Amino acid sequence: MLQRRHLPAALAAAGILPLPALAQGTGAPAHQMPGTRHGAMSVGDCVLVCVRSHAMCLETARYCTEQTSGHIAPGHIALLQDCAEMCQLTANSLLRRSSRHSVVCNACAELCETCAKDCEAFTADEQMKRCARVCRDCVESCRDMAKSPI
Repeated sequence: MLQRRHLPAALAAAGILPLPALAQGTGAPAHQMPGTRHGAMSVGDCVLVCVRSHAMCLETARYCTEQTSGHIAPGHIALLQDCAEMCQLTANSLLRRSSRHSVVCNACAELCETCAKDCEAFTADEQMKRCARVCRDCVESCRDMAKSPI
């Protein structure tokens, strides 16, 4: 399994993100797309947060289907899958520099917020807690990016 700290390099190797600006001597982090910094968040940063949330929601949906205790309702699994798809759509929108990215980012933030709240209801489940944290990161990132032109 690809570890999160290797995600920027893997995305660059797959041609999804440009090679790091470090190669150009700018000193920018490997996950930052050159020329796309907006305040504390860059387009590349937001893409990575969305991709991480996409993966976490899919992983958590799979986890939920494997639970034998029956404590995970089908509606929660559907919410996780919807959230994963929205995060993927948002990352795609940002990567192609869509002029409507703010609409997509706001929708993603709203869906991730709903997903995080649902996951937080499972107070004794570590997987659900992790998913909620990742979704909350995506909420913050997408809300910031929705305010920025790209």
